Amino acid sequence: MLKPTLFKKFLFPSLLIALGPLLAVSVLLYTGLEQVRDHLAQEVARTADRQVSETLQNRARQVAESITHFLRERENDLRFLSRFSHDRQMLLGFYAVSRREIWQIRNGREERRQIPLYRSIALIGPDGRERLVVRDGEPVPATALRDVSRPEQTEFKTETYFRDIRRLKPGEIYVSRVTGFHVTTPEQQAGRQFEGVIRFGMPLFRADGRFDGALILSLDHRHLMEFSQHIDPGPGYSFVEPSYESANYAFLFDDEGWIITHPKYWDLRGLDANGRLVPPYSARSSREDIETGRIPFNLDHAGFIHPNYPRVAEAVRQHRVGSVETTNVGRSRKIMAYAPIIYDTGTYRRHGIFGGVTIGLQMDQYYEQSSSGSRLINRQLRQFRYRSAWIMTLTALLAALAAWRLARGIIKPIQKLNQEAHRLAAGDAASPIAVSGSDELAQLTETFNHMARELEERRLNLLSTLEQLQQSRRDILDERNFKESILESISSAILTFDTGGRLTSTNSTAHSFLGRTWPLGSHYATVFSAWEGVPARVARALSEGSGYGREPLKLRRDSGIRHFDLGIFPIGPEGSQGLTVTLRDETIREKLREETIRLDRLASLGRLAAGISHEIRNPLTGVTLLLDDLHDRAALAREDREMLGRAMAEIERVERLVASLLSFASPPQAEFRMGRLDETVQEVALLLKRSCRRQQIELITDCRRLEPFPFDPDKIRQAVLNLLKNALEAMPDGGRLTLSLQEEEQQAVLRVADTGSGIAEADLPLLFEPFFTRKGASTGLGLSITRRIIEEHGGSIVAENRSAGGACFTVRLPMTPGRQQ
Repeated sequence: MLKPTLFKKFLFPSLLIALGPLLAVSVLLYTGLEQVRDHLAQEVARTADRQVSETLQNRARQVAESITHFLRERENDLRFLSRFSHDRQMLLGFYAVSRREIWQIRNGREERRQIPLYRSIALIGPDGRERLVVRDGEPVPATALRDVSRPEQTEFKTETYFRDIRRLKPGEIYVSRVTGFHVTTPEQQAGRQFEGVIRFGMPLFRADGRFDGALILSLDHRHLMEFSQHIDPGPGYSFVEPSYESANYAFLFDDEGWIITHPKYWDLRGLDANGRLVPPYSARSSREDIETGRIPFNLDHAGFIHPNYPRVAEAVRQHRVGSVETTNVGRSRKIMAYAPIIYDTGTYRRHGIFGGVTIGLQMDQYYEQSSSGSRLINRQLRQFRYRSAWIMTLTALLAALAAWRLARGIIKPIQKLNQEAHRLAAGDAASPIAVSGSDELAQLTETFNHMARELEERRLNLLSTLEQLQQSRRDILDERNFKESILESISSAILTFDTGGRLTSTNSTAHSFLGRTWPLGSHYATVFSAWEGVPARVARALSEGSGYGREPLKLRRDSGIRHFDLGIFPIGPEGSQGLTVTLRDETIREKLREETIRLDRLASLGRLAAGISHEIRNPLTGVTLLLDDLHDRAALAREDREMLGRAMAEIERVERLVASLLSFASPPQAEFRMGRLDETVQEVALLLKRSCRRQQIELITDCRRLEPFPFDPDKIRQAVLNLLKNALEAMPDGGRLTLSLQEEEQQAVLRVADTGSGIAEADLPLLFEPFFTRKGASTGLGLSITRRIIEEHGGSIVAENRSAGGACFTVRLPMTPGRQQ
């Protein structure tokens, strides 16, 4: 007896399905018609695509030819004007009549107006100085003329057109690239225009063949913009301003790949405020440059946006016309046709082109024009599909009848398998299914039971493994948080770099030292760009595996000189995994060390001065008495008396020096009492009014009224008097002495400023040192005693040169009680 196998259960329904040959014929016929339709649609689309592409290329070629003609006309203008270059009225008249229409939106209204072709016309002498410049229809005043032989005095800081023109032979013409200051995104949004020029220049020669200067025509960049600004590649009409988002716009680029006309001014080739060329947009451009629009576009560097941009630039340099598919920065897909601007004058002789014209058409519009033929074919085939649908419906009914017959034999076992599979999927253990029979369905049931047992065992194993993984994850997170806490608590900056020099980790102290937060992946040369010597050490450690260890680092910052301890250590054997760079701020420790040395030196000097002063004073007293006795004797001649008088005067000067030394070595203790500093300063100024009038010095006092605070009036008078006397000595031929007093942040700030010759920069660090002086008869202790008095009051004194001439001493005294030493 034959077994009721699954094959036998499917045999009879399959025979029923085979009785529907009409269905098979209908399907074959439908498939054939679809293939014919697709083939016809492709042919129509290819023809339309070729027509659209050729149309765009022809328009690009026409614009390129117009620009070539336009540039040649500017050369003709230059040659014509060179014959009358010395005629002032001719230059003014030529500027006035050389105009061309531009079409733009101003103040929200569309406007067409005539503007001058040239930003300026300049006649330059053989020495590089401008003789005559016409700008805005008027000659530039003689006081505003510049020496353009010096690039820093040119309009854009670094132009060398005079030097280049001087090298030309008679009849040759100089043509610059588009030159202008770069316009960022916020600046264009605020209404700023790109004010660029193309300079056409020609050398002038005398009758004897000597160089006689140059004639410069500076073409206004807006006229070049007119060639691409109003092109609409779609419907075929012009518009006043293109829509960048639609991708339907044109732009020009020069022979080096720089974009020179574009709806976005920040894409144009431009210079920074110092006249340096702004780097092109590239994959390495910083986020800050991208957000602010400091990203001029160069096709040779734009392959990261779409690889066809560099190919277009190279094709134009080879004088080829064509079209490619690209994506712009805004991610709009478009077809871009291009054509070269044939031009070989001056700088552009290298490739024989001025640049290229591109016209972009959005892909949606491009395909819209090529899909109309497909729609026509679809309409013709739609009726046939309706008729075929009736045949397919009948065939489907026959298939449904056959499926019903097939399902009757296998539905119950399949339902049982489905129920158990759902339970298994829900996470419950599946119950074994009873197996009856020996056909393929029975074998499938047995296989399912085996699979359910295996899945249950593996589920239990997975749960155990998952618990172990979760515990490991918690351990790893705890260890990572512990290490991060340690790094953040360290007062030193810690940075790590991989073997390629890219930043991999930092701590918060590093952000404080570097002045900003550098993103991970930044190169060490960028991170340490303001740290002199550090990039070179890191580079040596990465490339040579040497230079590890610590060394002191001294840097000059706006706040003064800062001292650091720099450490470079390898990660892994011989730096195979990168480097660790550490920075520790040693500025406070270094200043304390220097202050300790200075105090030790002053203490030693004080002891030495006190000892010498006591030893010198007693013999000086005896010598003085003896000389005084000799001076009073009548038997001495007049010349001898004069010599004795001079000797006594010199001894008195020595005694004053000894007294100063004793005052410096053993100053009296300050006696602080409440008082008004402004009144004390006014008293000192009153004492010196007569001396100021005698030296023809204008004394200006601006002492604000201050609240009383504790200080030693006698010592403050001595300190202020020393500063004022020094100022008088600095102005032997008269001048102006300014004395000001005011309160700043709970401090009394006293400034003494003169209009003398100032202080030599080399003397500023030594100014308050004992015995330092540039005056022959001075002790050199006045400013040293003054600083001691100020520091005794818990204040500070600073000397600096004024930009207008002279010196200024600034004294700061704390006004809060308890601050004095």
